[in-house]
Amino acid sequence: MIELARWQQGTGDPFVLVHGFTGSSLDWVDVIGPLAARRRVITFDHRGHGESPNLGVESAYSFEQLIGDFAALVDDLELDRFDLLGHSMGGIVAMRYALSSPDRVRSLVLMDTAAEPAEGHRDLMRSGIELARNNGLMPLFELIAANLGSGERVEVTRDRMRVKWSQMDVAAFCALGAELLDHESVLDRLPALTMPTTIIVGEHDTTLRPSADVLAGTIPGARLDVIRGAMHSPQEERPDAWLAAVDAHFARFQSRILG
Repeated sequence: MIELARWQQGTGDPFVLVHGFTGSSLDWVDVIGPLAARRRVITFDHRGHGESPNLGVESAYSFEQLIGDFAALVDDLELDRFDLLGHSMGGIVAMRYALSSPDRVRSLVLMDTAAEPAEGHRDLMRSGIELARNNGLMPLFELIAANLGSGERVEVTRDRMRVKWSQMDVAAFCALGAELLDHESVLDRLPALTMPTTIIVGEHDTTLRPSADVLAGTIPGARLDVIRGAMHSPQEERPDAWLAAVDAHFARFQSRILG
């Protein structure tokens, strides 16, 4: 295993946040302060992302390797029981870890993610992978950034994306992007997730909004929380609404324990 960059803030019950494809711990900067005021919050960067090592070859990147890295991380941090949130690709990692180690995951939040390959944007992803292999990631970033629109929040998002994409291993983008298109479904295993679970999704996440309904309808007792006006990253686009959804998750979790 490799040494992942990781950070901890706050005290109390541990809450681990797992970022998605092309992301990093920068994904949580708008919400980490309020979260850490109430619990011990742990963030980290996947291999090939952020400040974690870039390994340079596509064979070094798969979902199974990310799950193995995560398992080693929580062991290294001596987290016997913890709350877990996974976003997008990080949601796939969180789901699969929770299925393999249900005794470790006290509660689960799955955000803008899916249990099987999501339909939509397949051709764009394939084109992006080809462009990245041939020209690197920054030309692809510039194409995407040009279509983000305008406004103060968009500028902040664009600046953060530039940092994240400049840090990312091209090999990780190509290998994990391809796996997002064709990973193994765990849909039939979801009824085994019996820990308190909340599904969070942006109202306008056109690719993954249907998948949220599937998750909420398949995981026993799962609650669906749709963040109005948000797209794929509600914690950045509507941070106050996202924090309210996370607080509601823990309130329901505590009510279940007390009940």
